[in-house]
Amino acid sequence: MVEVVPFRGLLFDQEKTGPLAEVTAPPYDVIKPEQQEELYRKNPYNVVRLILGKELPSDHENDNRYTRSAALFRQWTEEGALVRDHKPVFYLYSQGYPLEGSVIQRLGFFARVRLEDFDAGNICPHEFTLAKAKADRRRLLQACKANFSPVFGLYSDPKGEIDGMLEAAVREKPMAVIEENSITHRFWRLEDEGVNASLSRKFSDKKIFIADGHHRYETALAYYKENRGGVKDCAHVMFFLTNLDAPSLLIFPIHRQARCPFPFNREEFLARLCNFFELSPLPNDTPPDRIKSILEETGKTDIAFCVYLRKGLNRLFLAKLTDARHILPYLDPDDSQELLVLDVAQLHALVIKPLLRIDTKDARGQRYLSYTIHIDEAMRNVDAGEFDLAFLMNPTRISQVKALAEKGIRLPQKSTYFYPKLLSGLAINPFDT
Repeated sequence: MVEVVPFRGLLFDQEKTGPLAEVTAPPYDVIKPEQQEELYRKNPYNVVRLILGKELPSDHENDNRYTRSAALFRQWTEEGALVRDHKPVFYLYSQGYPLEGSVIQRLGFFARVRLEDFDAGNICPHEFTLAKAKADRRRLLQACKANFSPVFGLYSDPKGEIDGMLEAAVREKPMAVIEENSITHRFWRLEDEGVNASLSRKFSDKKIFIADGHHRYETALAYYKENRGGVKDCAHVMFFLTNLDAPSLLIFPIHRQARCPFPFNREEFLARLCNFFELSPLPNDTPPDRIKSILEETGKTDIAFCVYLRKGLNRLFLAKLTDARHILPYLDPDDSQELLVLDVAQLHALVIKPLLRIDTKDARGQRYLSYTIHIDEAMRNVDAGEFDLAFLMNPTRISQVKALAEKGIRLPQKSTYFYPKLLSGLAINPFDT
C-alpha cells in the first residue's frame, strides 16, 4: 500500500504578495530563459526565484542560485509572505482547458506521499532520469528543505469513487482562480477531516504511477535516506494525484528534433531507414493537422512516425515499421523485450541510436536532441537550419504506460507529455527540522 496523507502546506498570503496568478510558475524544466525573465518581472514573490533562480558569473560554493533560493525562502517565511496552514489538509486542484470544441476538466489533489523504493512495487516510474537533472534538484532540496513543486502521480480508480469525493468538495468557492494560456486553474483547501481520512484509506490497495517529476521523486528519496536521522520530516514528498482512468487525462506526443553529430547524409539515412520501415513520401507542404491525422489513422494498426528533412526534393515521409521484432537485436541488455510495442522505443532503438549515433541514455547524447509538442514548431526549426531532421510522433497511450510501469519497465526519456502542466507555487511542502 501507499501512504497518502494531508499536510500543513505553506501558502502565499495574497494580501502581501498579490494574487496567486502573479506568484505561480510552470515547472522549472519547461521554463525557457525568456520566460524566466518574464516571471522575475511579473512579481517580486514569484516562485521562479525559488525553483529556478538566476545563475550569476560570480557564483561560488557559498553564494549561488541554491543558497539564494534558501535565503529568499527563509525571508518570505519570516516576513509572512508564506504562511503555514493551520491544520493538515488536502489541496484540490482542477485545470480546465479547451479541446476539440469542448472544455476538459482534470481534477486531483495535492498530498504528501511516503517515500519508498521502486522495488517495493507501490510507486511505479515510467521513464529514465538523467544524473545532471537529479544533481540540480538535489542541491535545491538540500539548501531549502522543502518541495516547491509536486511530483505528478496517477492512480487507478475506474469506478470514479475518489473523483466523486473530490467533485463534491469543489462545489465550494475556490481559494484562487488563475487564467493562463487558455487554461483555467482552480485551487481549494479540503478541510473536512472525515473526507480527508476517507481519501487516505482509499489508497490502501492502490499503486501510484509517476507521470512527471521522476527527478524530484528520486532526489527526495535519496535525500530521505541520507537525512532521516537529522531531518525528521523528510519521509514524504509532495504529489499531485489524479485518476488515470478519467477521460480528462491527456497525453501529447513529444516530437524529436535532431542535430546529427556527424555530417548528415540524406540519401544514406533514407536507404538505411528502408531496412526497417516502409517509406511513403507526403507533400512537403502537408499542414500539421493533416500530418497529425495521418499519424493517428496509421497508428491504429501500425507503429509509425513521420520524418521531416531539411534538404531534398521530398522532405516529408511517413515511416511505417515492417516488423516490430526488428528491435530485438538492438535493445540494450537491460531493456525489456516488451518495449517493442512502443513507437518511441522503436524510433530510439532502430533509428536515433544506430543511424544517427545519438544515445539518449548518455547525457552527452542529449545535446543532439531537442523536444517539442508542436509539429509546426519542429518543422519550422528544421527549415531554419537549427536541426537536420525531425521525427513527428503519435502519443504514447496511457494503457501502455500503466502496463509497462507496473512491470518495472521504463520508457525512453520524453516518451510522454501529460497536458496541461502543473503550476508550481500553489502549495509548498516544508520539512520540519
